[in-house]
Amino acid sequence: MTTKQKIHLDNLHAKKRESYQARLNNVLSYDLSFYRFKNGKLNVSKLARCSGLSRGFLEKHLWFRGL
Repeated sequence: MTTKQKIHLDNLHAKKRESYQARLNNVLSYDLSFYRFKNGKLNVSKLARCSGLSRGFLEKHLWFRGL
């Protein structure tokens, strides 16, 4: 793989990471009571469907933030 190809792949990865981070911040800035069960737990599956992010990605980042 050439240096130019590596740079291109790094740029694509950075764009994807920025996009995911923007979506995550957008979802978390919304009222989280919409994504909660009646017992108060956060419905990660519903959050993933509405945001377009994967459930595993959300679980990992919500765990990092302590939610």
